[in-house]
Amino acid sequence: MGENTEKDKELSNKMQRKMARENINLGYVVLYIVVILIVVVGELLLFLFGDFSAGDLFKDAIGNLMGVLAAFLIFDIAHEKMSKDSYASEVSEQILDTLMYHREAIDMYAADQKKIFVKAFIESIVKDPDGSDMINNFLNHYLLTTKDFDSLSYITERDCRIRTGFSYRFVLETNRTKAFGDLKSDPDDDPYFYVQEELDYTVKYFTPKGSNLDSEYVKVAFVYDNALLDLFFRESAEGSDKEMMANCIFRENLDIDEIDRAYFKGLGQEELTAAVKRMFRPCVRIDGINGTIEKVEVGQVGGRDCGLVITFRVGHDRMAMTHDVNIIFHMPKRWNTALEVGLVEPTKNPRISVSYNEDTMDVDMFSFLNKGESTAYENTAEGENGVFSISLNDEWVFPVSGVLFVVRKDAAAQAAAKERHA
Repeated sequence: MGENTEKDKELSNKMQRKMARENINLGYVVLYIVVILIVVVGELLLFLFGDFSAGDLFKDAIGNLMGVLAAFLIFDIAHEKMSKDSYASEVSEQILDTLMYHREAIDMYAADQKKIFVKAFIESIVKDPDGSDMINNFLNHYLLTTKDFDSLSYITERDCRIRTGFSYRFVLETNRTKAFGDLKSDPDDDPYFYVQEELDYTVKYFTPKGSNLDSEYVKVAFVYDNALLDLFFRESAEGSDKEMMANCIFRENLDIDEIDRAYFKGLGQEELTAAVKRMFRPCVRIDGINGTIEKVEVGQVGGRDCGLVITFRVGHDRMAMTHDVNIIFHMPKRWNTALEVGLVEPTKNPRISVSYNEDTMDVDMFSFLNKGESTAYENTAEGENGVFSISLNDEWVFPVSGVLFVVRKDAAAQAAAKERHA
């Protein structure tokens, strides 16, 4: 509705400018007629009431008209020049309007011409060479054609996709459930807190080359080491390590003790799958279709265990360029570690929330989302009620951005646990 109102207003302004130009041209014609009539009437009055012969009056009239016409000629030359400039400006304006409001018009231009148009448009708005270069460079991957994507080997997944409708929810618990009974335990000082996570987003691909959902098999990984997690987040792994994470749509840090890493390593295939289903309860849904767990393995990078890799089989449309994704799971994490939300693609409308037991937990938030005050602590934390909430409506957040939540035991609760243990 608002867009139509703006277009109607612009159309009304153009009509008014056109009518004003036509009125000016009409005024010039009327001026010519009035001046000539004045000369003619003046000569007739001299003929009727003055002592002039017809020949003298004729010569005088011709002289006056020549003088007037000479002035008009000079004026007409200047007016024609200005009219041509005005016409050229009007034509340029009409061409620009056609390109802006009619997709079929701009589709007639070649890809390189479109890029030049976009670059020039950005420069005219930003008014700063460095700023316009930065914006144009960021947009570069999104301006490539399908042919460009096929010919450029260095283009990666995140260069060719965006996320919208992003929602990430954490629920933190201190009490261990029976599902985690096989992990290292201490009745007086549990080394872990427990996390329930739910992630929803819509992903749009600009080329099939950027899709990590182009297979019926997709992976979710729980990575032991933060350095490895960063490696996979930035997709800088190579060779077999990169292949291990092929079609991985989610990666999370699994910070557990060595004894529990060894526990997972020592399980057979069936036991490992059963243990992961019991503890993590992972669920992957794509376009409303639930995935089924096909395989669970302890992945390796550089000859050492890197974490748990779960392969799901999902019957989604692999050729689609847009997908709705939902991921749910539970997991343990050691105290004094961080929950991280990392955004490695341009993301619209991020909504991030953490709820926790404020009687037993201390949680601090550190935001490095690139939206300044809208993600500041005072605008996202709800006092002492155990809830953090970030919501950026109708805003884009650009990579690499994110939020860290550092989780510690409440000091009083920790002192009480130590006293019981002593």
